[in-house]
Amino acid sequence: MNGGTCGRDRLRRAGTLAAVVAGIAVLAAACGGGSGNSAGSPDQPGFQKTLAYAKCMRAHGAPNWPDPNSQGQFVKTPPNRADFTAPASADQACRHLLPNGGRITAAGQQRVTALALQFAACMRSHGITNFPDPATGSSGFAFRIPNGLNPQSPRVQAASQACQRYQDAAGKYIPPG
Repeated sequence: MNGGTCGRDRLRRAGTLAAVVAGIAVLAAACGGGSGNSAGSPDQPGFQKTLAYAKCMRAHGAPNWPDPNSQGQFVKTPPNRADFTAPASADQACRHLLPNGGRITAAGQQRVTALALQFAACMRSHGITNFPDPATGSSGFAFRIPNGLNPQSPRVQAASQACQRYQDAAGKYIPPG
């Protein structure tokens, strides 16, 4: 990672569906799905690992890093975006606490890619006819949002809400952090 925020560069490299949401500024699940600061269940190993990561991030220079939701996922939304600001050194110090070292598995990447395609098709079926399929490249995939598509418009917001299930499903495969 190169400086700045820990989530921004990882999203580009991981090519996750969270990049979709960040791209249309509806929900940057960047780091997973759900709401931050949820109590979670102490019996869930994924939750425990990501909670340890959150605590580690706060101890290493990201004092506002949120707790994961009950599924052990982090969520980045426009209102809490600043909470995910962290020095790269914090992520480097804490990444080992995440499942699979915070990397998406090949199988997870395949599933997320399929979900991204489903998300794009869903957006089009809900009236956003120019919503593109994800474009793949050396750093994963991203949606190249066409000029003129206003992510804050009620129409785009409604379509995104209707297609939320694909974002939520992808969050199960996307490493938190």
